[in-house]
Order: sequence, then C-alpha cells, then structure tokens
Amino acid sequence: MWISSVSNKKQWTSIFGETYSPSNMRTSYVMLDGNSICIKLSSKIEQAAPKKWLAKNYNEYAFQLYIVDIENFNVDNFNFSGTTTLTIEGKSSDYKVTIKFENNCAVTCQAKNISIANITAYNNDSAV
Repeated sequence: MWISSVSNKKQWTSIFGETYSPSNMRTSYVMLDGNSICIKLSSKIEQAAPKKWLAKNYNEYAFQLYIVDIENFNVDNFNFSGTTTLTIEGKSSDYKVTIKFENNCAVTCQAKNISIANITAYNNDSAV
C-alpha cells in the first residue's frame, strides 16, 4: 500500500483514514519542476466518503502527489497519461518510486520526500 510511505499525508488521513489507498487512479497531468514532480491523480470514490461528498452526489475525487528531491529519474516509453499504478518503497527519507502508466510508460526514481495536497471531490458526469 503506497499511501503508508507518503511523508506528509495529514489531509489524506483526515478524509480517508490511515489505511485507504485507491485501487484505480488516472493521471490528469504531470508537471516537472526542477528536481520535483507534481502529478494530479483522480479516482472514483470507492469507500465510505465524507458525508458532505455524498450529500452533493460526488462520485470522483482528485489530488496532487508531490515527489520531491528526485535522483536517478528514468522514463521508459514516454507517455504520462491514463490509468496509473503507483508503488512507493522505503521509509524515512529515501523512497524508491515506480509509476506505471496505461501505455507501457514507466517512471522510476529515488525521492527524499513525498506528500499529498489539494484533495477535491466533484461529480464527474463524463461530459466532454
């Protein structure tokens, strides 16, 4: 469960608790900035959500994952979009991060810090 390796997950645990990790995520965008990455991910609401989300009929949420102080950044088959699988191994200040995207793209790197921010829920009506 990758969420257990996130350094700063205060907002995440206040909404979802300590053990929830989404099983199906999609990447909206990836932003490279210096030696850091910001990935905006979205997922269907899969478990008991906050009451205010349910009252507004939200069916999806998004969040930003910040991977900071990256070393040994490797990309195979560049295409940062679609269904996303995330693996984070390690604890303290040295994480091995693997991100696999839908089109056989894979990113691997080492990171010093990983955090989650800007969690928002909404109703995705699949309109284009």
